[in-house]
Amino acid sequence: MNRRARQHGFTVIEAMIGVLLMAILSLAMVGTFAVGYRTLSQEARQIAADNAVNGADMALTRDLNMATVLPTGTIGGGSTVSFNYGAPASNAVVYSIDGSKNLIRTLNGTAQVVSRGMNTVTISAPAGTCYATVTLQPSAVGAAARTLNVANRPGGCV
Repeated sequence: MNRRARQHGFTVIEAMIGVLLMAILSLAMVGTFAVGYRTLSQEARQIAADNAVNGADMALTRDLNMATVLPTGTIGGGSTVSFNYGAPASNAVVYSIDGSKNLIRTLNGTAQVVSRGMNTVTISAPAGTCYATVTLQPSAVGAAARTLNVANRPGGCV
C-alpha cells in the first residue's frame, strides 16, 4: 500500500484510453465541419449562379425588348450574337462571353460586363414572331439553366 501512495502519473493503458477518446471526438468534429463546409460552398455556388442570371436577365431583356428583329444563336465558345435596336435601328449591340466567363455587352463599340459567371446564352426566336426564348447557363458547378421568355413589340406585333 505504501508503494501505491507514492505512485504519480498515468499508466500506459490510461494514456491510451485518453488518446482513443480524443481521436473519437476529433473525428466527430471533422465530420461536422466537413458537412458545414459542403453546405456553405453549395450556397456560394448557388448565389454566384443567381447573380450571373440576374445580371444577364436584365441586360438581355432590355435589349431584346427593343430589338428591331429578334436574333437567334448561341453566345459562348467564341460565338457572338448581334442585333440592332432603336428607331431608326442605330444602336448596334453585340453579346459575347470572354475567357473569364463574363457576359460582355458591346453597344456601338463600347464594351461592358453585364454578368460574371456565364457558360452559354442561347436565344431562339421563331421567324415572324415577337417572342424569344433565352436559355442562360451559369458556369457555377451544378447550376441549372434558366429559361426566359422575352416579348418584343417594336412595330406593334400582335
